[in-house]
Amino acid sequence: MKETEIAPAAVTVASQIAAYAVEALLDELKLTPKPGLVDQANSGCHLDLNMELMTESAESLYSSFQYMALAAQEKRPSQSLREQLAAIGRLGEQEMLFVTGNVNTHKGAIWCIGLLTAAVSIHAQSGEPFTVADMLETAGMIASFDDRYAPVKITNGDQVRHKYTVVSAREEAKRGFPTLKNTAIPAWKKYEQEPEDIRQLNVLLSLMAVVDDTCILYRSNVSVSEMIKKRCSIIINLGGLGIQDNWKYFSDLERYINHQWVSPGGSADLLAATIFIHKITKHFKIN
Repeated sequence: MKETEIAPAAVTVASQIAAYAVEALLDELKLTPKPGLVDQANSGCHLDLNMELMTESAESLYSSFQYMALAAQEKRPSQSLREQLAAIGRLGEQEMLFVTGNVNTHKGAIWCIGLLTAAVSIHAQSGEPFTVADMLETAGMIASFDDRYAPVKITNGDQVRHKYTVVSAREEAKRGFPTLKNTAIPAWKKYEQEPEDIRQLNVLLSLMAVVDDTCILYRSNVSVSEMIKKRCSIIINLGGLGIQDNWKYFSDLERYINHQWVSPGGSADLLAATIFIHKITKHFKIN
């Protein structure tokens, strides 16, 4: 086989991984109600977003996720792989912005889920058994390399990190996604007997209770962020949204978020990543 040729089986695996990545973004999008976020009821605290735009954005990323999965096959975490994935991600971001009319819809998801697609691809093609922990560790190893070709520009997240001491999305990834490992995945398991929408909402609230969400901090301040964490923690500590009485606290949370006009976009990205991991776990029958 020539070096430039790709085995059909490899393309099939990469295509399936990419399909799960897009499905995860769409599943997160359709989850309703989500405080401050676009869902099937409304656009949350966003004047420039809606369901149709977010759907088109998610679907536009299929090729990028597929190329990331293909790029990682039969590779190990390395500088060159990190930079190749980053280049694909930047092209994906441009495609996203073209589709959305220059509105940032899924930039955080491209980073987070893109790393996970690459990690899954590495393990899936190895032929060796692997676990979710292996996948997260591999994603972290990839993220630990610098992208020497990254454009120099100040993002909203950079501005937040300059102002507050918070863990960046990149630092989260470099550490092997501890928030996914220690919060989201255990919550997914904890609420497995709940209806799927309640399960996902409880995972979202579990994330919102601990994540220093730069999307919230960019629009507000630490006091608002801490109040949202506190309100989410109350709901989770009382048993989550599978208990009818707790919906009154959820309504209070939603009103507060709408009043502050903030959006937990970072937690939404991590929820989508959790859903992606669940789909991969079922497909590859891993633990």
